[in-house]
Amino acid sequence: MARGDEEAAIEAMHQHSRFTYGGRFEGTLYQQKNKMIVLNTLLRKAAEEGGVHPLHIDDQSRRFAFRIENLRAVSEAPRLLRAMVAGYCQLVNAHATAYHSALVRDAILHVDADLTADLRLHALAGRLNVSPGYLSLLFRRETGSTLTDYVARRRMDRASFLLAFTDMQVQAVGTHCGIPDANYFCKTFKRYTGKTPRDFRAQARRS
Repeated sequence: MARGDEEAAIEAMHQHSRFTYGGRFEGTLYQQKNKMIVLNTLLRKAAEEGGVHPLHIDDQSRRFAFRIENLRAVSEAPRLLRAMVAGYCQLVNAHATAYHSALVRDAILHVDADLTADLRLHALAGRLNVSPGYLSLLFRRETGSTLTDYVARRRMDRASFLLAFTDMQVQAVGTHCGIPDANYFCKTFKRYTGKTPRDFRAQARRS
């Protein structure tokens, strides 16, 4: 998992699932939740070894802790287990910063620390005491993404979670993610996800 190798990580998960704890809780929803809590902790540590910043790890861990807590049937556990492994592998592949320069790591930290802040290129470059052109060039060279696109994707990731797992109104979700203009938020969300916020929420609640 620390290498972002989803296939190998899933095989390791199958090995982990063969362990039994015995006792009166064997095969119960209570036991499944406990096993997933343990797995969530192991995956957190693997992501850290893979060079992912703690802010990303904490965000991912909270999301899965919420889903574990709200698990309602043992039959739902295998799908959630696979989603956890895949999610952490994707996190490593997308956000491992071990090989980034200090400047790019600092830029990512500023973005992830507060998505409601002014994260436009010029504003962020000013806080990092570098020229916008240099920050833009270095960020794209090291991450394969423009800074503007990275900020938007992080905001949409957070919005997706809030829409799926909270009852916040759409405008409040946009404000929480740094886009207080409801119309602009809806357009941006649809551009990145292919769905309107309301359609995304409805589908998430059905799955």
